[in-house]
Amino acid sequence: MDRWASGIDTAWLQLEQPTNRMVVHGILFCAGPVDVEVLRERVRERWVAVYPGLRQRPVWPAGGLGPVRWTDHDPDLTAHVDTVALEAPGDDAALARHVGALMSRPLPEDRPWWAMHVLTGRAGDGSAVVVSIHHGLADGVALNHLFHALADEAPGTEEGTPVAYAAPPKRRHGVRDVRLVRREIPARLRRLTRTVAGSSRPGGARELAATGRAIGRSTALIARPPADARTALQGELGEAKAARWTRGVDLEAVKWAGKEHGASVNDVLCAAIAGALRAYLGEDTPRLRAVMPTNLRRLDRPVSHWLGNEFGLVLPTIPTDEPDLARRVERMHRTMAQIKRTNQALATFIGIAGAGHGRAAWTRALVGRYAEAATLIITNVPGPARELTLAGTPVRDLLFWVPCSGRLALGVSILSYAGRVRLGVAADTGVLGGEEGVDRFVAALDDQVAALSADT
Repeated sequence: MDRWASGIDTAWLQLEQPTNRMVVHGILFCAGPVDVEVLRERVRERWVAVYPGLRQRPVWPAGGLGPVRWTDHDPDLTAHVDTVALEAPGDDAALARHVGALMSRPLPEDRPWWAMHVLTGRAGDGSAVVVSIHHGLADGVALNHLFHALADEAPGTEEGTPVAYAAPPKRRHGVRDVRLVRREIPARLRRLTRTVAGSSRPGGARELAATGRAIGRSTALIARPPADARTALQGELGEAKAARWTRGVDLEAVKWAGKEHGASVNDVLCAAIAGALRAYLGEDTPRLRAVMPTNLRRLDRPVSHWLGNEFGLVLPTIPTDEPDLARRVERMHRTMAQIKRTNQALATFIGIAGAGHGRAAWTRALVGRYAEAATLIITNVPGPARELTLAGTPVRDLLFWVPCSGRLALGVSILSYAGRVRLGVAADTGVLGGEEGVDRFVAALDDQVAALSADT
């Protein structure tokens, strides 16, 4: 059944451009071959029959003003789920070239905007499945939900998996943008009221003052985001992209690295990313800023059968000017704690969703302002709590790549999987100095990730 897209989903469709494709790519590293016919049937039953967006394609409004219309278009699963032979010798370098090529080209416009490739010819006895889905259809949480829906037997909530991943989707009605805002604004007002009411308790006045300062700074930042410091990572974007990933690290090691400072996994890994940027750009690198998507979904509730996007953007500074890892972790934790006192993510969600109801140029201008205030995009999505199997084959590892928006040339995606964490790197090869430049940044990031394990 045809439907109007939400403002936020339209916005991510509007941001599609040749130099930055708004497509989320994920990969499942499997322990053995995956039967493509079994996979197609599973996709037919568990994806296409359940989620309307996977059997629809977007049609732009006349004159380019207003939200996109999703129109029915049944997918040909022989085209949507295919097999691709990797270049010899089928190693990680060949796999990276394949994913980089996918990042560099658009999804076909005459069919629903998603695809799945079963990669054959992998070195050893393993295989890989690459999933590509346009950001206008789903965000990172929705994509993780789809991974769980595809698995033979997905882990349940009793094993630490969020309800949003494990539970069947719920049919929802009404405008999703409005529903989210109507839910979030009262909840945030109640939280602020509690902070004000608690100001007479020990430490309450200090917390209220800190909250006021954080909200003031956040409001100024979102209203007039300043351009980030100039580095080699600002440059003219091209269409050629590169995909890489780091070695894995135990999730417990990452948690341990932040324990002294009360820092989260995200704080620790952002500190590692800051260290890699410092190594890549030089010791005189100034403090930089990142664009960071922030989830606004209730993870304790089922996702909507529309999938879609429910996140805003925040703009934290990252301590690229700090040589010491422990101090970077401490500073990153302090920065994120201040942001959590604000409504920055909700404010940007409202702004981008509102722009999505207008012309594409308005959305690009708004998101472009946020992108100019940052040097890279960093996203963190908790993945499956335990190992999945796909058509009888264990999934050894899982990672994804966030699309860059605006004029950003570098994106780093953090995903935990079955007790380990791995980072995916998406980069503009022209800005980062070719494939060698991308390799140099990833080597620096690997060094930072390895240091987390060394400290345990």
